[in-house]
Amino acid sequence: MILSVEQRDEILSELNSDQREFLSSQMVRGRRTAFANAMANQKGHHIPPDADPEEIESLLKEWVYIGYIDAGSVSAELRCECGRPLRYQHHVEHKTTGDIKKFGIEHLKEHLSIDAATVAVIKKGFDAIDYELDELLLKVRNKWQIDPQLLQVEELPQDITEHLKRGLPLLERQLKRLRQLNVRPANMPAPIPPSLQNNKPDEGYDLLSWNEPPKRGQNLTFDLPVYLQEPARQYLMNGVNSARIIAELLLTEHQAPDSRYITGKPHIYLPLCNFLESLPHVSLVSSSAEDRSYQYQKPAQ
Repeated sequence: MILSVEQRDEILSELNSDQREFLSSQMVRGRRTAFANAMANQKGHHIPPDADPEEIESLLKEWVYIGYIDAGSVSAELRCECGRPLRYQHHVEHKTTGDIKKFGIEHLKEHLSIDAATVAVIKKGFDAIDYELDELLLKVRNKWQIDPQLLQVEELPQDITEHLKRGLPLLERQLKRLRQLNVRPANMPAPIPPSLQNNKPDEGYDLLSWNEPPKRGQNLTFDLPVYLQEPARQYLMNGVNSARIIAELLLTEHQAPDSRYITGKPHIYLPLCNFLESLPHVSLVSSSAEDRSYQYQKPAQ
């Protein structure tokens, strides 16, 4: 960590209540995402980096992260399941049984019976979130100011807008995104690789990422199998917007063919995107090489 617990608390005390509440909610959401990612990866799912925790949790049947309590200091009033006094008490809930466990992060493995590798990934994710909090707080202490030129983009991402309207510094990953938006206008289409410029989809490339060719002898289709179409539509209508997450749900819950590119992206991803974009009242919200996000707009009565 960059900051000690005492230094972190001192700088947090200098923020107003709205700033502190926002950062607290972001810490919970970040840990929730890190926990869900690790648990989903343990089950063999391949999750896009910007997936919402709610969507990742739709893949899980067991434990999900629901929050934590910070006592301000190690307190006998806040204890691990084993009885050890804590400052930070993490809470998880079992999706099937409703059972809730409360523990210190060091005893994660013992209380959830998950493998050491998954525990290590969860801890690493939590550390990354703490690191970003320290980065932000150091910028607060140093009275960081953004270069106005970076804000000259067609549309600011929502998470950046939330920081700016609260007078909070941006993280380096957010600044990197702004620099990328400044380099290429948002409405400029991504370049098409030379191998696809002659409109030859039958060569088997993933047109929505084109980051790898198919394996020799591999046959790909651009049509989503009929038995997967209604489940895909229902997931979207129920608020699962990520095409990657919908694809993973089709694999686990509807016996879609579990064949993948070497990057982990399912082969049904492209047919799924084609199908979703053919539906009425569905719009493409965002697109990247990793994922595409859609939204269903209920028609007016």
